[in-house]
Amino acid sequence: MSGADQETEGRANELYWTSDLSVNQIAEELDLSKGMLYELVHPAPAGLACPECSEEVVYANRTARDRALLACPRCGWEGDEDEADLGVGDGSVVLPEAMDADADAAPAPGIPADPGRKRVMVGGALLGAAAGLALVLWSRRR
Repeated sequence: MSGADQETEGRANELYWTSDLSVNQIAEELDLSKGMLYELVHPAPAGLACPECSEEVVYANRTARDRALLACPRCGWEGDEDEADLGVGDGSVVLPEAMDADADAAPAPGIPADPGRKRVMVGGALLGAAAGLALVLWSRRR
């Protein structure tokens, strides 16, 4: 794939997953047919694991993301976010990326912007750390 093709593919995924533009508007902006646009767009990783095989699950399209419907590319499992596991692959918990100076920048192509999920994950991690610290301090007093 040439550099221009890769650039178009990256831009198509970025616009599809991070903008509110319709598919027709994105295709028009990139001078593509809708069919070609759909060929360029990849499923977006959800940061959750399949409950059947532990592979990272994906959102097949924006409608699936909006409805919290996931699919596993490995085993074909389909379900909603509540049914998926927090750990991906080796059982580790997926934590949000550290915030930096470019926090307002658009996410990488193919990755949906979801600041609400990041806040929940960070809050859960902090709550877990506080509970662990309280347990250690309590056990030392006894």
